Amino acid sequence: MVVVFSQVRVPPGKFGLERLFAATTHSLLLLNEPENNWYRGLEAAIDALIEAATTTSKATRLILYGSSMGAFGAAAAASRHPEAELYAFAPDYRIGEPGSQSAAAGLVVRLEEAGLGELLAAPRRATARVIVPLFDPYDAGVGARLSGRRLPDEVTLVPLRSSHEVHDHLYSLNIIRKVVATFRRDIALEAAARGLLVSTVDWSPHARLAAARAAFDAGAVLDPDGLIEILPEINPGLTLLVAEAAERAGDIGRAEALLADLDAAIVADTVLSGLAKRYLKEVPRRRIRLLRDMGDIAASRLVAAEAAARFPTDAGFATLAAGSD
Repeated sequence: MVVVFSQVRVPPGKFGLERLFAATTHSLLLLNEPENNWYRGLEAAIDALIEAATTTSKATRLILYGSSMGAFGAAAAASRHPEAELYAFAPDYRIGEPGSQSAAAGLVVRLEEAGLGELLAAPRRATARVIVPLFDPYDAGVGARLSGRRLPDEVTLVPLRSSHEVHDHLYSLNIIRKVVATFRRDIALEAAARGLLVSTVDWSPHARLAAARAAFDAGAVLDPDGLIEILPEINPGLTLLVAEAAERAGDIGRAEALLADLDAAIVADTVLSGLAKRYLKEVPRRRIRLLRDMGDIAASRLVAAEAAARFPTDAGFATLAAGSD
């Protein structure tokens, strides 16, 4: 039986990932929390539903599954169900902390509340997989913090070349459908076959990236030259931060040039170009804004035209390419 915890902004009566799992033969328990409150205070209700569904289905294997908000809800449930397997895609480390998705949703930290590290530290009898997208500074920082904790051997980190929308990324590459069909395929091996898995991670620079992102979001003025040296490899999350730092420092031209290089790298790299479209669109959108701020309207229209060709369903780029706001 698979218990699927919905992500944010799923309206009442609907359930996250329901179409994905409708194509499987698993017994399913689909959960939603339309208030986007990260399943706070619902532990007893969730456990009662799991017990009832397990009894009804007579399932001998229990899997808890979720992305973002759903990932944290699934991890919290896994701490109470050590026999359950866990698939947690890009969970927050602590509800409401700066930089987290839950903070963006308006939630604040409660000191008495367990964080992800505490939840995963509970004794386990089944594997808990935490999928860590390294292109998101906050999520990469979550992985760095988990790597530094004493966790049960059953807890496995799966670091991937992806953004916070990692579940969508894996779905677009047909990895997720293969995994959830039977839950017998190793998600790390499937990701490795498509060039997404980072088999050996030096977590220290990712911790630095997360800290730099948090400092910048708190208003700090950061040195772009110092930032760009954090990681030697292409990391869109780092490049976006460096570009923002250059812009805050007043060097708009450098910010646009950094984003232009990132856009070219994305087009040339099969992994990067497979990232979720809503993530990829942010790069040309920022370039267009910066070029317009510099007064180079012709160049902004050219970037918009190129983006319109790459993302034909986004009418906004076509409108900008035509010269309309």
